[in-house]
Amino acid sequence: MLFTLTFLPTPGSAAPKLPVSVAPGWVVPIPVKLATAVKAKDVSGGYHILLRDTQFDVESKTVYHHNGYVVFSEEGLQAVSELQVTYDPNYEKVNFHAIRLWRNGKLIDKLATVKFKQSQVEKELDKHIYNEQLSAIAILDDVRLNDIVEFSYSITGWNPIFKNKFFNSFGLQNYDPLDEIYVRVNTTPNRKINFKLFNTKEQPTVTLNNQQQSYTWHLKNLPGFPVDSDIPSWYDPYPWVSLSEFSNWQQFGNWAAALYEVTGLGKELEQEIDSIKNISGDAGQRLTATVRFVQDKVRYLGLENGISGYQPHAPAQTYKQRFGDCKDKSLLLSQMLQAMNIKAYPALVHTDYQDQIPNWLPSAYAFNHCIVLVELLGKQIWIDPTISMQRGQYNNIATPNYKMAFVLKDGGGAFVKMQTPQTAKVSVAENFIFDNVGGPVKLEVKTYYYGPEADNMRQRLATSNLKETEKSYLNFYANTYPNIIVSRDLDYLDNPDKNILTTLEEYTIADFWTKTQQKQDSLITAYFYPQMLRDRLSKPGTVIRKMPISLSYPTDFEQTITLLLPEPWSIDTETKVIEDKSFRFQYDIAYKAKSNSIILNYSYKTLRDHVPVAEAGSYLKKQKQILDQLGFEISKPLHAAPISTSAPISPIMVGLAIIFLAASAYGAYKLYAYDPELPEPDYYETTIGGWLNLVRVGLCLSPLLIAISLFSNFFNIAIWTMLTDASSESYSPIQALLVLFELAGNVALIVYTILILWLFHQRRTSVPRLLIVFYTFNFLFIFFDNAFAVMLKLAEADFKQIFQAMIAAAIWIPYFIKSNRVQSTFTKRLPQPEIEVVAPEQTSEEERSLINA
Repeated sequence: MLFTLTFLPTPGSAAPKLPVSVAPGWVVPIPVKLATAVKAKDVSGGYHILLRDTQFDVESKTVYHHNGYVVFSEEGLQAVSELQVTYDPNYEKVNFHAIRLWRNGKLIDKLATVKFKQSQVEKELDKHIYNEQLSAIAILDDVRLNDIVEFSYSITGWNPIFKNKFFNSFGLQNYDPLDEIYVRVNTTPNRKINFKLFNTKEQPTVTLNNQQQSYTWHLKNLPGFPVDSDIPSWYDPYPWVSLSEFSNWQQFGNWAAALYEVTGLGKELEQEIDSIKNISGDAGQRLTATVRFVQDKVRYLGLENGISGYQPHAPAQTYKQRFGDCKDKSLLLSQMLQAMNIKAYPALVHTDYQDQIPNWLPSAYAFNHCIVLVELLGKQIWIDPTISMQRGQYNNIATPNYKMAFVLKDGGGAFVKMQTPQTAKVSVAENFIFDNVGGPVKLEVKTYYYGPEADNMRQRLATSNLKETEKSYLNFYANTYPNIIVSRDLDYLDNPDKNILTTLEEYTIADFWTKTQQKQDSLITAYFYPQMLRDRLSKPGTVIRKMPISLSYPTDFEQTITLLLPEPWSIDTETKVIEDKSFRFQYDIAYKAKSNSIILNYSYKTLRDHVPVAEAGSYLKKQKQILDQLGFEISKPLHAAPISTSAPISPIMVGLAIIFLAASAYGAYKLYAYDPELPEPDYYETTIGGWLNLVRVGLCLSPLLIAISLFSNFFNIAIWTMLTDASSESYSPIQALLVLFELAGNVALIVYTILILWLFHQRRTSVPRLLIVFYTFNFLFIFFDNAFAVMLKLAEADFKQIFQAMIAAAIWIPYFIKSNRVQSTFTKRLPQPEIEVVAPEQTSEEERSLINA
């Protein structure tokens, strides 16, 4: 382990040697204390900091460092015996002033005998960022426990891109105790150094004379400042000081915008722009094509040495070499879009501190990333050109929300609040398919990734071996089911336009069931657990907290576990919601008798990126409630007969059915008398045949199927008790009304179909019209029944059933209106009553005379 002191991260070329000199004359000497009250148990890392002395001289561009440590353990020996200083030899020079050991109060000078090593520093190779920094490593010999190691050095020079502007920051407290901190900023009276305090009230001592002005912070016996685990990245609880020679962010913006000025694009890049413009005249399509070109065709790679750490390369150069860092790619993208008359600007962000940056003093160190703001059709669209394999349309590209960005525009810069589409979602569907109780189980898994989740998964699949991914997925499930095997190779489907990616998995689990003993009975049990959801639930390491809890935001996760059982099963349905201001969790258990399936549905969504301290206790309590809800099991007595769903019949439901039956029978009696007169056909009457035979078969089967459904689902006494007993967890008056609606409708359909079947064989003239009513009523009844169930969140819509009813209505209603066969078949009417004809009587002479008169 190296004890590392890293300074301004600037690259350079190898230095031939490391000079040794006395400390600069402007340095205020601060001696290291040779005794401390801190014990080994009070610190981490095996050593304790006695002194941290940092002094800045702005005029000479020099930073002086002086540190002292006491060694408490072997781990500490390793840390302080190898001293590493990182610098850029292009514009920085290192001078070592002293390296000493204090042993039992006696001084041992190590500067003359220390061994120096130099090495290239590439700390961000995993991020494809290269620089030319060097490390000077001083290797000390004969360091022992309880020794005090003291050393001092200075680094002169800073990056010329800063235009002689000074800015920096430093902390005033550590995680571990610290005996003494001394920080001094030395400058001339004509240079104003602004400072701002954070989480502290420690004002500096200001010294001013004709030749110099200094600001000094000197603190002693500082206790440790432990930090809770899992705090948000933007939350910094430590006391610290920000320094800057910039007077405001506008001044900083003028400096930063000048770094992004472009004088020309070059012929090759202009040709590329023209080729994209020829794709379409639509600005949105051009934007999408340009983003995909910069993201996927220009790879991410940073050569951030010196000036290039802050100033991007020219777009023509980035295009030609086909690589660049975040600044290079952002400038390339914005210039390409501007050439298409699409407003686009580079924007500086900090991926961790986010919207805290405007509170800082202006500094080039305030940002660690660059993205692009696009203004199109009155909307702000944020694009991160360093993310590859992104898909979707231009107006829903999933850029992380860094909350605040410093947009470089019109020769200056200003902070702009970010608002990005939050479309990240993962939906997992696990289907456990049982051939028999106690036997092997087939597991099918479909995982749907939306938005940025799809982007991440797409990138993973593109950069990794599919077999290795399949192996990792298998091992994930093997933690729960050790003898699981792959029964179908991992596959995936990609919908780039909607930015949805779906992975498909299939496994076989041989020993899924577990034999358990419960009292005197032997049971076989199957256990189910939404492990993928559990992995996404945030449970911080520090429970008793003084600081906010970080949450993964946005998180929108859904997991559905469907158990397709070989026989009926008896379970209690349940719905539970657990929520607060930070998240919402819902858990549903449902049973579908038609398919003998149990459906477990879990959903979890975060509503913000952190939990405030005041709400931490309630949040942790509710998180525990969620964990308690996740497990589910089914069990059955060993060698038992199949579970029966039969139960006592509800007299109330039977009574209601009889009432509905009587009402329907009375209606059928009235309809039987319906006897419309039809015009005489122009063709001969015919018998029932052709397509009418299909209708006859359907009419014969319909009452039978409806009756079976009624007796299977409606007369169980538990249903009525569940819906009307206020003490039951499943109590739902609204659902009871829906059950009554279904019962009445099904009874009416049984009676109505029997009536039509009777009239059908009599070939009555009323049949076509009654059948039109039948198919219309059947479709509307099924449609509204499903609609009410969905609106009341009682079940999912049965689209197959709705579709079948709609198709039947669409086919048979026109048939019974237009068919010549129908008109020539259904021609019989009710027998008409005979009318008795009475012969007129003879009139008398007197009556005839009266008539004539």
